[in-house]
Amino acid sequence: MQIDIQNLDSPLFIAWHITNRCNLECIHCLWKSSPTGAFPGELTKEEAINFAKVLVDHSVPYVAISGGEPLLHPAFWEVAEIIRSHDVELKIETNGQLISKSVAKRLAELDLRSIQISVDGYTPETYTKMRPGASFEKTINAIKYLIEEGANVEIVFVPAKFNIHEAEKLIDFAAELGVKVFETGKTMYLGRAVDYWDIIGLTDEEYEEYKKMLERKAKQYEGKMRVLYYPFDIIEEMQVMYRHPPASPLVLAHGKVKLIGSIPYVVADIRKHSFEEMWERYKKGWKHPKVAEWVESVKSNPKLLAKANDLVELDLS
Repeated sequence: MQIDIQNLDSPLFIAWHITNRCNLECIHCLWKSSPTGAFPGELTKEEAINFAKVLVDHSVPYVAISGGEPLLHPAFWEVAEIIRSHDVELKIETNGQLISKSVAKRLAELDLRSIQISVDGYTPETYTKMRPGASFEKTINAIKYLIEEGANVEIVFVPAKFNIHEAEKLIDFAAELGVKVFETGKTMYLGRAVDYWDIIGLTDEEYEEYKKMLERKAKQYEGKMRVLYYPFDIIEEMQVMYRHPPASPLVLAHGKVKLIGSIPYVVADIRKHSFEEMWERYKKGWKHPKVAEWVESVKSNPKLLAKANDLVELDLS
């Protein structure tokens, strides 16, 4: 059953890119996040806390906080506690580098819907090729600490030419650790991935073989760990979402609101617009002719996706 967002008074989900600053500089990063990669004018601690209060005041049922590295934001803990204290479902997407035993305990106490940790290899060498400067050991320890504390841990694996051969062993390892979900899909041609596509991008044939392996592992671990494959590439996803817009605005670190990551248009600004105005502008944005034009243009020229992060204000007057 498809939901028509035009009939909804409020979003069902908020994807909150809380900071673009990160302690890593991963070669596939959709946002080109880095230690110095914070967006100009990111929300202050007070502004982020206030927005969290707005979300709970409007009974948004589900929020996912990502980055960058969300744990770097000065308001992270206050924001998470506000959201969870009102029984809003919360997912955290992290690289795991900052999760010590004490941090794992604190995260687990929030009773999160899930904590998603990025692991793109079974060996330290492969993992650090995707995530230069990262510690494979820290990431695995973070997963162990969280599971020991009873947290619901998901692993996300970004496939590339140099790591796909390790995916099966990583799935087995994840199951041994007690991970609940192993999630993967087609790597997105966005952000820094565009610059490294020659060593990242897989062929359709490689994806087909990859998918067969995942289906086999899904059957093997049925009832123990879910093995999920997101079936759309970035263009297919955009076309599906254009036909059936999701009830899930993307809120960026500086308060700008996008439809989805692969469409450059900004439809609102939480510093300028009320929550109700933001939602109405989001719904209106999906109907704008420039959005239709972008979706059609990218279909014939995928390289345009290199401009998806340009953040172009959409005239919704």
